[in-house]
Amino acid sequence: MARADYAIESIFTKELTDAEWDWLTDFEERLRQADRRELIAAAGDAWTAIDTSIVNSEACYRVSGDKGQPLVLYGRCKVDGIPGRLIWCVATDELKPYEREFARVSRKILQEWAEEFGILWNAVGEFNEPAMRWLKWCGAEFGKPLDMGGEKFIRFYIRRTENV
Repeated sequence: MARADYAIESIFTKELTDAEWDWLTDFEERLRQADRRELIAAAGDAWTAIDTSIVNSEACYRVSGDKGQPLVLYGRCKVDGIPGRLIWCVATDELKPYEREFARVSRKILQEWAEEFGILWNAVGEFNEPAMRWLKWCGAEFGKPLDMGGEKFIRFYIRRTENV
């Protein structure tokens, strides 16, 4: 079976184009249920969480499928006074045919970011098993649980590899 084609594009995090807004609107409507649940717990509603994530990101990317359909939105944020970068990633159900390739590429991206920034961190919904499997495959260590918006989350960290 041939690998599915997709495109990763940077989006400008302060002033979105009309095409980016259209893509984001379509993306929000197609969110995976577990990702929507995480976003609602974090910010009260999915759209607010997406908008806040984009605005606060120093780098933000959208991944589209071979027909331009929204697949993934991800980014990284510098948080004053905290080392490393907060990372985030949400997806649509349309990611399914692209999962293996996205996992391979995203692991490489996260390893590069960890090397550059020392540590990457955030929390994942305890109920979001696909995201937890992906994070573990990408090298995440899981930490203490926390409650957010009435949901249980688990802290995670991806650290720079030390050449000892």
